[in-house]
Amino acid sequence: MTTSTNFLIKEKSPYLQQHAHNPVAWYPWGDEPFNRAKKENKPVFLSIGYSTCHWCHVMEKESFEDMEVAEAMNNTFISIKVDREERPDLDSLYMSVCQMMTGSGGWPLNLVLTPDRKPVFAFTYLPKHSRRNMMGIIELCKSVQELWNSRKDELIDQGKKVLDAISNATASREENPISTDLLNGAYTELQSAFDPQYGGFGFSPKFPSPHYMLFLLRYYHRFGDSNALSMVEKTVDGMLAGGINDHLGHGFHRYSTDHEWKIPHFEKMLYDQAMILASLADLYAATRKKKYLNAMQDILFFLREEMKKSGSAYRTAIDADSEGQEGKYYTWTTGELLSVLGQRDAEIFSYVYGALPDGNFHEEASGRVTARNILYVANKPENAAENFGMTLEEVNSILKRCKKRLISARSRRIAPHKDDKILSDMNGLLLWAFSKCYLASGNDEFLTEAKTIAAFLLDKMVHSDGGIMHRFIDDRADIPGFLDDYAFAISGFLKLYEASGEEMHFKTAKLMQDYLDKHFLFEGGGYYTTEMNDAPLRTKEFHDGAIPGGNSFELQNLLTFAIILGRNDLYEAAVKIAEAAGKSLQTNPTFHLFMLSAIDFAIGPSFDLVVPDPLSTNEIKVFSSVYEPRVIISHMLNSRKDLEEATLKSGSSILVCSMKECFLPQTDIKAALSLIEKVRAAS
Repeated sequence: MTTSTNFLIKEKSPYLQQHAHNPVAWYPWGDEPFNRAKKENKPVFLSIGYSTCHWCHVMEKESFEDMEVAEAMNNTFISIKVDREERPDLDSLYMSVCQMMTGSGGWPLNLVLTPDRKPVFAFTYLPKHSRRNMMGIIELCKSVQELWNSRKDELIDQGKKVLDAISNATASREENPISTDLLNGAYTELQSAFDPQYGGFGFSPKFPSPHYMLFLLRYYHRFGDSNALSMVEKTVDGMLAGGINDHLGHGFHRYSTDHEWKIPHFEKMLYDQAMILASLADLYAATRKKKYLNAMQDILFFLREEMKKSGSAYRTAIDADSEGQEGKYYTWTTGELLSVLGQRDAEIFSYVYGALPDGNFHEEASGRVTARNILYVANKPENAAENFGMTLEEVNSILKRCKKRLISARSRRIAPHKDDKILSDMNGLLLWAFSKCYLASGNDEFLTEAKTIAAFLLDKMVHSDGGIMHRFIDDRADIPGFLDDYAFAISGFLKLYEASGEEMHFKTAKLMQDYLDKHFLFEGGGYYTTEMNDAPLRTKEFHDGAIPGGNSFELQNLLTFAIILGRNDLYEAAVKIAEAAGKSLQTNPTFHLFMLSAIDFAIGPSFDLVVPDPLSTNEIKVFSSVYEPRVIISHMLNSRKDLEEATLKSGSSILVCSMKECFLPQTDIKAALSLIEKVRAAS
């Protein structure tokens, strides 16, 4: 090793490659660094992040590229870098440690470990030197070295106690949690957290939280509570108007640093696009408002233009930074707007999109107002028409022209870094979302994209035994799949089966489910995060974070298999997941909102609409004309000869089945939906 490289130099991860030339002697995760730590009697410094993480870049520049820091770390620790997107199991475990030790978490995530991988201390961002009640990494090295030399046994014992506490925290069970009381409790909490002025939940930073909206839409459907629908519309409308929405190239940024949705943190993550698409699909189904269909199509455009790789699957993320500055690619000075648009158009565009001479963009770190502007809808085009004495058509024409010119100008800038790795979990999530969009809209473009992702996963990622690989990079799939890879991909293939009527997608989903049951299943209910054993604790997770958890998706997956295959044992396996989530479902319901959406399906009445052939365009239009979140579509499978015989005897073609029974066959989709409405009203 030379002074210009470390042990990350052969790694494929874009994040690890970013750190491969740090003077810190980074290792990738594996046995070698821990064996060296034991041999040299040193603690381990573990740092977890990802390639598009803004604060990871800040810490690298301030600390990990600094020779003084590197010398202190190399003398004190054996140092390990982990890409959280490649090892979500490690990130999950050590993030739980950080939250238990400090009460909060985030990235970069930094920990001090013993040589047997047990946690001793946990931190997030560390400056070079201590400041404003933040420990500096130089001072940390000195303190840890002194403690390791004088109180090593105490530190090792402390690490064991932390892991025991985390293990015990997921050991509780709660019998028979399937009830509407859970739904009402979660709804009450969301009402309390809702921002009635701008939409969203909490104050700032404000996250899209699409699974909150998916839950609220189901609540609206079950109870007819118009306020639940209103909360979703207020939130989505605020996001669509805000700077969190890229008004030129489309796609949503990671979150809003303010409570008005104006000023984003500029990362664009694939999982955010997928989850927002899914919530828009349900919102469009519930309201039939064209603006939500337009928003779905805008995200599709962005994904195709910016995140699709070589006509197949989708890359992971786009950085917040370019040219060393957060948001530079996306923001504009009024001088730049004037130069690109001309005086009159710039004046109208700035009025609509909130551009100010002194700038409206506040830096997240310092709060300082820059001279740059983030675009958000400050005034509606109707207001601009009145203000400038023009017709609405003239204003819209000018705005369209301005956007086209600005997109062209922006394309000549240095673009943010793109993380090019393809992940099965994120693409499985997008497969599910695209299929939902097709079922809600009948737009064939969504179905085409869903089939493209499915073909890629089948060709590159899924093995003949149902095992799935996590990462695809440099034309090679590697890293054994995690729970989320299976859960999201299974859900995606099931939803594509509904949309397409192609039985191969159902068979693929069932094959992966069988593999998951064999290698990940926890007897007490639910699934482990991984089948690998190179972490000090094999974890189980039942909460929903920035995206829903794998066990939440699996609860829905098992219920879907149960109703399609007519198997009560699969229903019972699904209920065991909810039971394994424990009392947290009652005490912290907003931590489990996607799981509660699945529990809504389990409560029922839920229905399987069994059709003999793939739905025609007209049938999709009929099906999508109503919002039915507890109805799935299946097709005459070889395994369900009883259903085929029932339809043949009656001369009708469509069956409606619940978890417990099948009703009289119906002649068409409209009649079947009418029957479902009657059964639900009578329940």
